[in-house]
Amino acid sequence: MEEKEIIEAACGGDVEAFSELVRRHQALVRAALAVRMRDVHDAEDLAQEAFVIAFRKLAEFDQTRDFGPWVRSIALNLLKNYWRKHRAEPAGAAAELEQLVNRQIEIRCREPQESAKLSALRVCIGKLGDDMKGLLQKHYHEGLSVTELTREAGVKHSVMTMRLHRLRDQLRRCISEQEGHCPL
Repeated sequence: MEEKEIIEAACGGDVEAFSELVRRHQALVRAALAVRMRDVHDAEDLAQEAFVIAFRKLAEFDQTRDFGPWVRSIALNLLKNYWRKHRAEPAGAAAELEQLVNRQIEIRCREPQESAKLSALRVCIGKLGDDMKGLLQKHYHEGLSVTELTREAGVKHSVMTMRLHRLRDQLRRCISEQEGHCPL
């Protein structure tokens, strides 16, 4: 069937004829949108919406013209509206820019501090005696519980919890002495 006949039938209310127009033109409409958009799924949605609008406005369609360019113009108008709704908001006020700069400074300062803490921890562990290093290794790396450590060392539970407390306290004090400040 010729496209002019299909268009006439669709304008007369034949849904099957309009479905045929969609089948013939959907690839070009989708392509026209896809090359202009980042998200293929959004392009698919706009293409579908373009055909819905075309169906609603079919009575306004000039049957002496081609259907393809008409439906693509509907799709491109939808794309313009999409861009208008989804454009980035500029951050232009001085207060907003100052907040962005301050946030970036905070992020940069936090990163070196974290690596400084790790470096300080390594130094502090190096200063521990062999017995404390062994306790640290068994509890925090090997995952032995306080009960297991108590049994292995042959001491009371309260003695082991106090040793662990002192170990953590010693490391905490050593790390705070080692830490530096974030350079700006």
